[in-house]
Amino acid sequence: MITAYKVHSQFIFLLIILYVIGVWGGPIIYVLLPLMMLLLGLKNRFFEIFIIAIWMLILSDYVPVKSATHDDLQFAKDLKPLIPILFFLFYLKDRQLFGKVPKVFIYFVPFFISATISLFLAQNMASTLPKTVSFILLYSTVPIFVVFLHRTQKMMFWQSLMTFIIGMLTIGIVLRFVAPDIANISSGRFKGIFGNPNGVGLFLNLVFVLWIVLREYGLTKFTRLENRYIFGVILISLIWSGSRNAMMSIMIFYFVYKIIKINWFLALLMVAAIVILSDPFFELLIDIIEFFGLQEFFRIESIEEGSGRKVAWVFGWQQVEKYYFFGGGFGYAADLYAANYSVLSRLGHEGNAHNSYLTFWLNTGIIGVILYFGGLLTAVIKAMKKNYLVIAFFICICFNIMYESWLVASLNPFTIIFLTILTIFIANLRGEDYSPVSIENSPKESE
Repeated sequence: MITAYKVHSQFIFLLIILYVIGVWGGPIIYVLLPLMMLLLGLKNRFFEIFIIAIWMLILSDYVPVKSATHDDLQFAKDLKPLIPILFFLFYLKDRQLFGKVPKVFIYFVPFFISATISLFLAQNMASTLPKTVSFILLYSTVPIFVVFLHRTQKMMFWQSLMTFIIGMLTIGIVLRFVAPDIANISSGRFKGIFGNPNGVGLFLNLVFVLWIVLREYGLTKFTRLENRYIFGVILISLIWSGSRNAMMSIMIFYFVYKIIKINWFLALLMVAAIVILSDPFFELLIDIIEFFGLQEFFRIESIEEGSGRKVAWVFGWQQVEKYYFFGGGFGYAADLYAANYSVLSRLGHEGNAHNSYLTFWLNTGIIGVILYFGGLLTAVIKAMKKNYLVIAFFICICFNIMYESWLVASLNPFTIIFLTILTIFIANLRGEDYSPVSIENSPKESE
């Protein structure tokens, strides 16, 4: 990771400059940042483009403190729609350079068609159209860039990607001490550089999976010290965030991952048993938490109500009949919950549907739900022929999205990491695909 910092030191300095200009430089960032991305793309600096995309998506998730008079990072929110468009334009410019297109997006083509049909049923076409285009373009282009960077930059791409991600999470940890008003919400829960504690929890979940997958597939090597640092950053941030969904998702992934090493069918049987015996398992979990005196940390009093999520789910389920087969288009669920904010808030809920299945249904109808998850399941089954680790990833995601709606959106810091991991599985990217790049002064990898 130290080597990655050295290799990309100038680029890191560039990001710092862009951040400073974005926060204090006024509207000049709206010209400078797109111009910078355009110049990098023309120079085929696709790694930098990819990292800037993740950087912008992370910044766009930030929510200002209550005392703020304006959003310092509004530029990231305003400019992030350029990401999928630029990805697509850069691919068109250098199609021969990118070579064979990974077939990740093919599994979702039927869903894209269904989502397009829902587009014509949308009440707010001006909002739904760009979100639909963004979703389709991101699913089509991210795998192309991931495979290209894997093929051309080899181990250094994955080393640098993980270094950047852990660096951003480290900034969040530092902010907890130097600027707690930014890193924490009013209740004291940690959110780091993200918008809320559940947001950082979601990101940590995906980063943990990515870290395990990189090691399992031999895509890069980390020293014993680096592995400890990565795990420490994830663990500390996770505990501080108090995100129960993230904690359970990570535990499920790691549990299934370890059982798969013994027998993949046994892992599926154990997961099925947990689902069938969910009520006794839930009661046992509550007893364990109370035994260790962690009721306040896990907010036991709100678990049964799902922190207001039950209100959101009941309301959403009452609305699906309006767009049963084909939904109201991307963004419909968000607009629906926003329009009913005052009513829902009095019932104890704030935010969206907090369930990707329900949000997909509202946005794209039951047909969209079937086509999306049918495509995802088909991709997983195909990837299983190469490595059963994808089962752990699939089960982990299926649990996680029961409580959050991030999978339905494209321009957030989670979907791009999700697509990166999915591409590794579907395209079967492995360390054997290239001759390992030597990492200077790196001791032998240790588990």
